[in-house]
Amino acid sequence: MLVLRGTKKLRHRIKSAAVGAQDTSTTVLGDWFATALFWRPQVVLLVNERTLLPVFVPLAPAATLIERIPEAIAAVLHRHGVDDAFVEAELAAMGEIRIGPTNNRSVVGVMNEFAIHGEFLWQEGLNDFEGLSVRMASLLLGPLDKRAGSPDRELAAVFRSERSNVIQFPQRTSAHQPPVAAVAPSTASVYQLKVTLLGMKPPVWRRVLVHGSTPLDQLHEVIQAAFGWWNYHLYEFEIARTRYGIPDPDWDYGPPTRNAHRTRLDKVAEVGASFRYTYDFGDAWEHKVTVEKTVPLTPGLAVPACTVGRRACPPEDCGGPWGYQDLLEILADPSHPEHEERVEWVGEWGGRLDPEAFDPAGFVDNLQNIRLAAFDD
Repeated sequence: MLVLRGTKKLRHRIKSAAVGAQDTSTTVLGDWFATALFWRPQVVLLVNERTLLPVFVPLAPAATLIERIPEAIAAVLHRHGVDDAFVEAELAAMGEIRIGPTNNRSVVGVMNEFAIHGEFLWQEGLNDFEGLSVRMASLLLGPLDKRAGSPDRELAAVFRSERSNVIQFPQRTSAHQPPVAAVAPSTASVYQLKVTLLGMKPPVWRRVLVHGSTPLDQLHEVIQAAFGWWNYHLYEFEIARTRYGIPDPDWDYGPPTRNAHRTRLDKVAEVGASFRYTYDFGDAWEHKVTVEKTVPLTPGLAVPACTVGRRACPPEDCGGPWGYQDLLEILADPSHPEHEERVEWVGEWGGRLDPEAFDPAGFVDNLQNIRLAAFDD
C-alpha cells in the first residue's frame, strides 16, 4: 500500500480511499506527498518523504491520476539509475493507494521550494515532466544537509543501503560534512545572541543561548527553531567577509562556501561582534546576529534555549519583508480582491497568522522536530 499525503487543493480534485489511522506505506521509500500546481497545463508535484525526491505528473485527466502515479514514480526511479528489481517491488507495493492530509511541514515546505524552481524551468522551456523531475532532484535542500545534500544523492544512498541489507543508523555527518572536533559543553562559555530579522517594522527578534563550541550548522538550527522557520531552504552565515554554509561540490565561481559543520561559533565571533545570517536565498530573509555577552555554564541553565523575543515569524515563501507587509495588508482587508485566496494560502501552509504572537515555549519542540527531520529515514 502507498499512503499519499495530499494538500487540500489536491484532495478536492481527486477521489481515492481515505488513509486510516493505522495505515502505513509498505513501499521501501515510504509515504509520498502531493500538491496541485496551477501551471499551464496543470501539474501534480509528488515528493517522497524519505528521500525528498520530486516527481512531476500531469494533473489531467484527474479521474486517472491515482492510477498514473505509480508508473510516473517508476519512470523517474529508472531515470535515476535504480535497478529493475527495486522498481518492480515498489510498483507491486503501490497496488493500493490511500490518500490523507499532509502531516510533515518540512516536506510541505520542500514541495513549495520545488514548485517555485520548477515553474521557472518550465517557463524557460524544460517541458518534459521526467526531465524536470530529474533536474530538480539535484537541488540542495536544507533538510538533507545532515545526509546526502540533494534528493538524487539521498536516493542513491537509500538504494545502496537496501541492496547491502545493512541497517543504517542516523549520523551527524555525511560525505560533505566531516566530523567537527568534539568539545565538552561543560568547558565552553555560553553565548547570548540577539537575532534580529532585518527589514521588518515593527521589529521581529529573538534572544538565544548556545554553547560557544556550537558548530554553525547547529546554530542555524537553533535560529530556525527560535523564529519558527521550517528549515527547508538553504542558509548562509557571513562573518568577517567569509561565507559559511553547506558546501556545493559543483560550485566553480568565486571563493567556495566554508563548511558550517566544521566551524565553531567561538572561533569566528567574540563579544560585541555582529554578523549576517541569511535564510532562503529567494525571499532573502536576512538576520543580524549580535553576540551580546558570554556567561558561565551553571547547573540548571538550559542550553540551547530561546529566552525571549518579539512578534511572529513571517510565513515561509511569502516574498521576503516586502511580500510579508503586502500579505498583512491583504489579510487585514476583507474587501481586497485577493483576501480569500491569501487566507486559504496561510491556512494551507501554516494556519492562522497573528503577527504579534510569539511564545518562546515552542522552541524546544521546534528544535526537536528539526533535528529529527535531519535523521528521518
